[in-house]
Parts: sequence; structure tokens; C-alpha cells
Amino acid sequence: MVSPEHIDNQKPENQQVYSSNVEQQLPAGGEKKRTWLKPLMRVGGIVVPLIGGFAIMFLLISNPDLQWLMLVALLLGVVGALLFRSWWAILVVLLAFSLGEFVAWQLAPVVLSPDSLFFTDDVAFGEFFLAIGGAILAAIGILIGTAIWGKGDRRLGKTGRKSSEG
Repeated sequence: MVSPEHIDNQKPENQQVYSSNVEQQLPAGGEKKRTWLKPLMRVGGIVVPLIGGFAIMFLLISNPDLQWLMLVALLLGVVGALLFRSWWAILVVLLAFSLGEFVAWQLAPVVLSPDSLFFTDDVAFGEFFLAIGGAILAAIGILIGTAIWGKGDRRLGKTGRKSSEG
């Protein structure tokens, strides 16, 4: 025989509490988990400063009058840090930007005609300080982008740490 309490426990009103908890944990039917987006953004956070550092340095070597392009390094730092979305962006994005500058520095004599370069010690010294200035501006941009990312994560309640609840 089945007791009346057992029948009362089997009613849908009592089971609805449990099912509503399960529904809250499951993603909605229209939402799909985009597991590929985070790695793609990290790759973009490396590629954008790499190509940007190369382009800025290459343009500065071929035409030293474009020194205003150094401000683009600041923007590249912010964009790279926002795409990378980690505190590691401070190191990784700056290394990517500097690597792009270094590759441009090494390829410029091969790609450009030697007459347009005519590197003297003064020109090479000036270009070196432009590269250092670009890296410093990129580092400032990376710090700004990382701070923006950190504030946005805190506002959304994401701290990047695992919760201690179960």
C-alpha cells in the first residue's frame, strides 16, 4: 500500500522546485556555447600587435617623417590587451609587439632598396629610440586595456578565480 504522504510528495508542485533549479543551471535552448571564441580572441590579441608593430616600424624606417604613427602603438596595446583578456597580456602582447618591430627592423634592408635607407649611425640610433618609444607606448596601452578588462570582469562578477562553493 502507498501512504498518502508518498502520494503528496509525488505531486508536480513539489517537483517544480527541483526542476526550476535545474532549468536555471542549463543554458537556454537558443544559446550555444562558443568554446572557440576565447582561444580565437587570444590569438587575435597576439596577432594584432605583432602585425601592428611590424607595420609601424616598417613605415617608420621607410619614411621617418611619420613619427605620429607611434600613437597607433598605444591603440594597438589597448586592443591587444582587450582581445587577450588576461593579466598575461601585459607580457605576451608587449612581446608580440616588440617581435613585430624586430622583424621589421631585420627585413627592412632586404625589402627596401639600400639607397632609400642609407643608414648612418645617427639614423639607426634615432630608429632604435623610435622602436623603444613604440614599445613604451604599447606598454602603456596594454596597461590601460588590462585595467579596462579587469574592471569589466569585476563589474560582471567574474574574478578569474574558482569559487569555493562546491
